[in-house]
Amino acid sequence: MDLDLQAWQKLDLLAALLGSNASESINLLNYMFLFSSTNYFILQQCSGFIDIDKINPDAWPALIADLSAGEQGIIALAFEELARIEVESIAEKAVAAHTALVEQVEKDLNAKFEKDLLLEMEKITTVEKMAKDVKQALKSLKAEREKENIKLMEERAVVDSKMEVFSKLRHEVEEQLSSIMSSKVEILHEKERLNKLLTYVEIENEEIAKLQHELEFEHKALSMARSWAEDEAKRTREQAKVLEEARDHWKSQGIKIVVDQDLHEDANAGATWLRAGDQLSIEGTKSRAQNLVDKLKPMTANLKGKSREIINSIIQKVLNFISQLTEWTSKAGKQVEEVKVKLTHKFKT
Repeated sequence: MDLDLQAWQKLDLLAALLGSNASESINLLNYMFLFSSTNYFILQQCSGFIDIDKINPDAWPALIADLSAGEQGIIALAFEELARIEVESIAEKAVAAHTALVEQVEKDLNAKFEKDLLLEMEKITTVEKMAKDVKQALKSLKAEREKENIKLMEERAVVDSKMEVFSKLRHEVEEQLSSIMSSKVEILHEKERLNKLLTYVEIENEEIAKLQHELEFEHKALSMARSWAEDEAKRTREQAKVLEEARDHWKSQGIKIVVDQDLHEDANAGATWLRAGDQLSIEGTKSRAQNLVDKLKPMTANLKGKSREIINSIIQKVLNFISQLTEWTSKAGKQVEEVKVKLTHKFKT
C-alpha cells in the first residue's frame, strides 16, 4: 500500500512538472488510478471524502481529474458556493434570534428592575431605621469604650511600670547568669587542669614508687657489695699481716744462711706453707665474689634505667676483680715457682 501511495505521489509530482500540458497530466493520473491496486485508498486520501465508497467507481477518474484542477474544479466551486449559502442562512437566523432575544431580555430586565427597585426602596427605609438605631447604639458603645480605654490606659501604665521593673530584673539576672556561666567555664577549666594534675601526680607517684623499688634493689645491691668489700678488705688486711710475718721469716732466714739439709727442708716447708695459705685465701675470695655476682644478677631482671646500669656496673667490677685476681694468682704462682727454683739452686751451690 505504501509503495502504491509513493508511486501515486511521484506521478502527481510528475504531472505538476508537466505544467502547461494539463490534458496529458490528467490522462497520466487516470492511467495510474486505473492500474493501481489501492485506488480506493488513494482517492480517499486525495479527496478527503469519508464515504468515498458511495460514489460510483466509474466516476472516480472524473473526480480525480476535477480534484487535479484545484480551486477551478467543479467540486471546489460547488462546495465554496454551498458554504457561502450556509453561512448566509446561519447569519440571518442568528440575527433574527438575537433580535428576539434582545427584546425578551429588555422586557425581563425592565420588569426585574422595577421589582428590584421596590425592594431596594424598602431596604433603604429599613436600613435608615437600622442606621439610626445603630448610631444610637454606637454612641453609647463609644462612651463605654472611652471609659474602658481610660481604664486600660491606667492599667497599661501600671503594666509598663512593672515591665520596666521586670526588664531591670531580667538584665540583672542575665548579668548574674553570664557571671555564673563564666565562673562555670573557669571551674570546668580548673577541674580539667586539676584532673590533668591528678593524672600527672598519679604518674609521678607511680614513677616514685618504681624509683623507690629500684632504689631499694640498688641499696640492697650496694649494701651487699659494700659488705663484701669490707669483708674482703678485712681478710686482705689479715692476709697482709700474715704475708708480712712470712716476709720477716724469710728475711730472717735469708740473713742467716746455713747450707745443710735441715735448711733446705725448712725452705721447702716455708714455701709450701705460703702457697697453701695464699691459695686458700684467693679461692675463698673468688668464691665469695662469685656468690655476690650470682645474688646481684637476678635483681637486674626487674629493674630498668639507671639502677640497672649501676647494679650491672657493680657486677662488672666484681667480675673484673675476679678476673684480675685469677690473673694475679697465676702470676704469683709462677713467681713462687721461680723463687723456689732459685732457692733450691742457691742451697745446692
